[in-house]
Amino acid sequence: MSELTVVKFGGSLTKNPQAQNKFLEELTLISKRQNIILVHGGGPEINVLLEKFAITSRFVNGLRFTDADTLGVVELALSGKVNRVLTTGLIKNGANAVGISGKDGKSVICRQVEYLGFVGEPVKVNRKLIDILIKARFLPVIASIAADVEGNIMNVNADTLAASIAVAFKAQKLIFLTDVAGVFDKNNNIIKEIKIKEINSLIEDKTITGGMIPKIKGCAESVKKGLKEVWIAEGISGIQKIKGTVIKK
Repeated sequence: MSELTVVKFGGSLTKNPQAQNKFLEELTLISKRQNIILVHGGGPEINVLLEKFAITSRFVNGLRFTDADTLGVVELALSGKVNRVLTTGLIKNGANAVGISGKDGKSVICRQVEYLGFVGEPVKVNRKLIDILIKARFLPVIASIAADVEGNIMNVNADTLAASIAVAFKAQKLIFLTDVAGVFDKNNNIIKEIKIKEINSLIEDKTITGGMIPKIKGCAESVKKGLKEVWIAEGISGIQKIKGTVIKK
């Protein structure tokens, strides 16, 4: 199996058990005929734990500001909860899933984005560990935690992480699964295809806002670096027949 697809599972979908179970079933079937790397965040789980520990959360341009207290909660939510749930679900459906994070095996090296606290931006993807897993027919499930060159743990935006991994592995396809059906225009119609040259104007005129901005920018960078197509699609519709917005060159 030479074809590779990177799938980013939106944390918001963890709130919909039916959609999550359908996704895990379909991903298991797809993994039998092509290589899959699954990347995930876990915003809702992080928010639940932050509230439980009475830690206030804030966002800057759609990205979470991460202080030292928040970082511990983020890692607990992502590696300790969401990663285990997804990995276990895949195993129950018959997939050879292995749960890791970007810091494991120094798989993803990042640099700190200081104005966001302990947040990292991927600068290098070391393929060794993930390659070993894929060649051994495992399905890597990767939590969006990484480390800088000195080993300091960082919270990484899962969209950005998925895009970096897709580019590093020259994936045939990158799919962002979320709780919306794609990118909508101002008349609330789905935009079926976006060229990367159109993205800046869509952000400037507020067609694309909030958390969709880093997602779209990640899509654009991935296409610029060689990916043929990047999808933003609704997770509840499944991934066997993708419906949503495709970003192309």
